[in-house]
This record gives sequence, C-alpha cells and structure tokens, in this order.
Amino acid sequence: MRPLQTAQPTAHLVCGFIGAGKTTFAREIEAETGAIRITKDEWVVRIFGRGIASDAEFEDYDSRVTELATELAFKLLEAGVDVILDEGYWTRDHRDSIKEKVASAGAKPVLYWVDCPVELMRERTVKRSSGPSTDSFEIDEEMFDRYLRYWEPPTAAETFVRVDASAGSRG
Repeated sequence: MRPLQTAQPTAHLVCGFIGAGKTTFAREIEAETGAIRITKDEWVVRIFGRGIASDAEFEDYDSRVTELATELAFKLLEAGVDVILDEGYWTRDHRDSIKEKVASAGAKPVLYWVDCPVELMRERTVKRSSGPSTDSFEIDEEMFDRYLRYWEPPTAAETFVRVDASAGSRG
C-alpha cells in the first residue's frame, strides 16, 4: 500500500510501556492506513544489537535514534504523508511536547495509549527476551522494574485513544 498523502497529515503517536503491545498495534495502524511506521526500537536493534550493555549506553543509542527518527517523521509530515511514531512516550511532558510539535507542523496528532496491566507487560517482556525476535531487546525482570519507575501512564487530563491490550498476544 502506498503512503497516503493528505492536505493535513496525521501523526499517529503510540504510547505505552515495555511489553504493552505498541509495535503490534502500530503495525495494525500501518496495515489499515498505509501510514509510514517508524518504530525506533527496530532501528536501535538493527544498528546496535539486542543486548543492552548499560543504561547509559542504551540512553545514548536511544536518544540518537529517536532524534533521527523524529526528523524523518517530520519531513514526511511536511510532505503530506501520514506517519506512525511507535516510541512509547513514557512521560506526560514528552507526550505534550510531541503533540505540540506535530500541530505546529500543520499535522494532526493522534495519541494512542496501548494500555496493559503491569504484570502482563512484565510477563510478556521476560518471555520475549528469552528468545527475542530480530526487532526487540533483551530485557530481564530487573531491567523492566528499573525502567518502570520512569513510566507515567496518561491521565484523564490528556486526550488519547485507549487501546486495551490486556488480551491476545500483543507484546
């Protein structure tokens, strides 16, 4: 399917924590809309590998790839092409910032929260890490719990589309 070019392109912003099913959902949007999907974790894994040596190393890789992916997304939006940013958007500040930037670029931001119970996300993540696919990281339970303290789920004060990912095989 060819990417859809529109007068006001849409940026589908996929928010959620590790193991919620963000990428699975982003792929569904991609199949339904023809929007260009940008999943930064796939980029990081392809460039740097699946094993994360340290938090500092991961933060460096993640920030560099996020910057590049976001630049590409905005070039596509400026060209009138719909995009899917599968990034996580773990904090309210990050979500507010990206929505503001998208709107300032003349595009329509749509935030999706892929909602899933923490225990199920942990279970999915640990299971996935025992034999990770080519596009996911190795994340153990300790790492999952360490990252969890940075996660700020969307609140009622935010505008989003809630996606219930508590059933099925999302991961």
